[in-house]
Amino acid sequence: MHRETGYGKKKGVMPSLYVITADGQISNFPILKQKITIGRSKNNDLTLNDDTVSRHHAEILETKKGYFIGDLGSYNKTTVNGKSVESAFLKHGDKIQLGLTKLSFLESTATPDKAGESLVISTGDHDENGVQQIFQSSSVLKDLGDSRELLVSLEGKEDPAIEKPEEISSKRLGHESETNISTLARSNKVLFVLYEISRHLNQIHDFDELLKKIVDLIFMVIDADYGFVILTSGMEGEELIPVVVKHKTDQGTPPGEIRASRTLINRVINDKVALLTSNAMTDSRLDMAKSVMIQKIKSAICVPLWRKDKIIGVIQLDSVQYHNQFTQDDLELLKAIGSQVSMVIEQGALNEQIREEELMRNRLERFHSPQVVEMILKGGPETKDDIMEPKELTATILFTDIVNFTHLSETMPPRETNIILNRYFSKMTDVIFKYDGTLDKYIGDGMMSVFGAPMEKEDDAERAVRAGLEIVRQLAAMMKETSKDRRFDIRIGINTGRVVAGNMGSPKRMEYTVIGDPVNVASRLESIARPNQILIGEETFTAVKDKFDIRKVGAKKVKGKRSEIMVYEVTS
Repeated sequence: MHRETGYGKKKGVMPSLYVITADGQISNFPILKQKITIGRSKNNDLTLNDDTVSRHHAEILETKKGYFIGDLGSYNKTTVNGKSVESAFLKHGDKIQLGLTKLSFLESTATPDKAGESLVISTGDHDENGVQQIFQSSSVLKDLGDSRELLVSLEGKEDPAIEKPEEISSKRLGHESETNISTLARSNKVLFVLYEISRHLNQIHDFDELLKKIVDLIFMVIDADYGFVILTSGMEGEELIPVVVKHKTDQGTPPGEIRASRTLINRVINDKVALLTSNAMTDSRLDMAKSVMIQKIKSAICVPLWRKDKIIGVIQLDSVQYHNQFTQDDLELLKAIGSQVSMVIEQGALNEQIREEELMRNRLERFHSPQVVEMILKGGPETKDDIMEPKELTATILFTDIVNFTHLSETMPPRETNIILNRYFSKMTDVIFKYDGTLDKYIGDGMMSVFGAPMEKEDDAERAVRAGLEIVRQLAAMMKETSKDRRFDIRIGINTGRVVAGNMGSPKRMEYTVIGDPVNVASRLESIARPNQILIGEETFTAVKDKFDIRKVGAKKVKGKRSEIMVYEVTS
């Protein structure tokens, strides 16, 4: 008996997530709770073994209006149907992507809405409860363009330069010549299919679409009644998940259901061999599998798909025609295609990883120096997550601000103000990155930078002071090239201490920053500095006192602090 929850769940419906990892591993995760969390950490409800997924990436909530997905401040974001979202309501069939992992939201743990034949994997006994229902198939051969015409020309079209088979026979060529022609035709088929697979690999980036295209190509060169691609899932590969099912519809409507023999598939996976049977109904190796008898399979080919030394799935073709028995040549051709499909799966995962790494690199380069970016990308998933997760560390904060910029901007058109600011920020950001600092944010005409976050170094304070000194030098050179009525000065404040660094904000807007009293003090030091003066706090002074010329300014009262703080000036 099914029970209403009072929320968005329909009576009798058990929603689930159909999960496909970058390396082709597939699983089905039923949504049994009102709220589930998804991420790489093991304390999530759904744990994804994907380096590009954050430890706590997203959550799905059951509400009165339906199921709702929310991003938890992940680094690589959450997309629904190709669009990056902070939150969104889900409907049946929605495509979700977290890092390199793809998920489909299904309103039922059975199958998506059936619009054609489906595949049933039979356990081989007579218990109908041991049947697993999966996805709809593609039964229409899609247009493959000029390459398909090439195949037709190889096999069917007349070429005036080539004699017809009957003409060859009339010249009484021997059996050897006929065999050579047959071998040549088979070679042409192999080359055609492998070429097409390689071509589509560079054109189609969606994994499922690419596999469907490959199966279409197989049907063009091997005469089968139906076929399918199945990938393994689960810890030990014990689950079998069909991802493509295709039927050759010569006439009439395709049957509503295809049965696949688990006996045959298990034989290929367990023995790690390709299997060809010319009469499956009498083949002793299949132990009279029930699905073989029901489907009246006369001939079958099943070849494994490899990922390194592990079988990750199979391709199977079946024929129900006595006059159409598969041959050893068909087996060798399908094995060659299977090897290519395995390469497709591996290359697809690699391509996606490269695209995600490039996206991550572009994001990091906006705020971090090239050296820090390389450290993050080479540091593994934990390092990538650490730059986002709030944590306590010791950092040195540098504030810069333009003196009397408000007055200066009042005398200039807005467009010119923008040009001057962009020029100034560009030069000073390059200086920050030169000394491995992190650009935290631009604040009007000011800039906040951090040394020691996301990664602490022993010389953070020293590099911050060196950056401050170079900023002053760069500004002086910049002002020599600027007209007198457009020149300006800056103030710099630097302070060191324990802060919290990480993603701050709400799920709708997350920002990497540092917070804490040392940040406030650095800002106050900048506000009391004279034009082109660099003021530092006590802890920064302690760290760099033997490396620079520093003058003691004395105790100063700054806004927000009950007691005075000791202030120092860096002169060179």
